[in-house]
Amino acid sequence: MISSEQRVEIERFLISKKLPLDILLEIKDHMILQIEDCMDNQNRSFEESFSKVELMWRDNFSLTTYWMFYGREKLPQIAKNMMKQRFNILLYKSFLFGLLFLALSFLMIFLSVSLESFKIYFVISHLMFLLAAVLLYFFNLKFKNYFRKDYKYKGQVNYTLYQQNLTLLMICFFGMSQLIMNGGEYLYNFFKSGKNLSVITLILLSSYRLFLYSFGIFGILNFIEHKKAIKKLQLQN
Repeated sequence: MISSEQRVEIERFLISKKLPLDILLEIKDHMILQIEDCMDNQNRSFEESFSKVELMWRDNFSLTTYWMFYGREKLPQIAKNMMKQRFNILLYKSFLFGLLFLALSFLMIFLSVSLESFKIYFVISHLMFLLAAVLLYFFNLKFKNYFRKDYKYKGQVNYTLYQQNLTLLMICFFGMSQLIMNGGEYLYNFFKSGKNLSVITLILLSSYRLFLYSFGIFGILNFIEHKKAIKKLQLQN
């Protein structure tokens, strides 16, 4: 079995590779299993096993850039690959939820008996959307330092990719507040008033709303994933 000192040595090695800590923890678990397997099955020392496993991982630590989260800052190739995979999964889920939320607002147009009743639904549903995010942050204030975009864990590595999206989340919530002030009046009038309103304008407004819904949900899901990474880090420290 690997000792606590040897675990620290592995962690220091991974920190030197500038991995975000959520990814560092995941890779650390894999490396420990591989080193232990090498020690047990090949009767090698920890140093020999560590060197062999490090050689297996070397190409994964070649440096690259990922403009979406880190701009020109260098990070290991494996970190970029894992981020892109997680980003795509979260974005897909967020788009589906956003599309569902948009479709529901269209459905409510035909279920509402008047513009006033539709406005009530529109405002309340969007306020609940904002309230969910505010409450999520409020009940996790003890983690607030970990969610700062400029937060560096022990001054050595970026914490995770998730706080990189906080600016995007703020933009989405500002846009959502503008939608609430509008009350969905154009949307309702297009289908119910009989006025000759622009289809292009409707498409643009609907696309804008879908963007806000999807990336607002994306930010919330990122928040939840980031919290999971924090808890895992706390358990290991």
